[in-house]
Amino acid sequence: MKKRALTLFLALAMIVSLAACGGGGSGPAGSYKMTKMNAGGIEMNIDDIAAMAGVDVSVTLELKEDGNFSLDMSALGTGESVSGTWTADGNNLTLTSEGSDVSATLNGKTLVMEQDGQSLTFEKQ
Repeated sequence: MKKRALTLFLALAMIVSLAACGGGGSGPAGSYKMTKMNAGGIEMNIDDIAAMAGVDVSVTLELKEDGNFSLDMSALGTGESVSGTWTADGNNLTLTSEGSDVSATLNGKTLVMEQDGQSLTFEKQ
């Protein structure tokens, strides 16, 4: 149980530190909801994370047409929001916030953000 709690904490810390999602063009633009994460080789869907934490967990990424983004997170009774810019080169996206870049790949309606061997998967709404 401690390992799962640590994994949840690390995943939420990664989400907050990402502070980045952005781009241009209307292709990727839209609203995405996080559906699963992989951290330390452990993959969990959002429902498992919520059940383990005992609270609703919600992570929404909004890629705006103007190349800006917002990432809104709520879990464990607190909320956090970050914003930045995004660019797209084909199916590859670069999300930039506060001087940090995060790479993402778009495959159909699925967007996967990866950093330091961890990934967050979002589905377009």
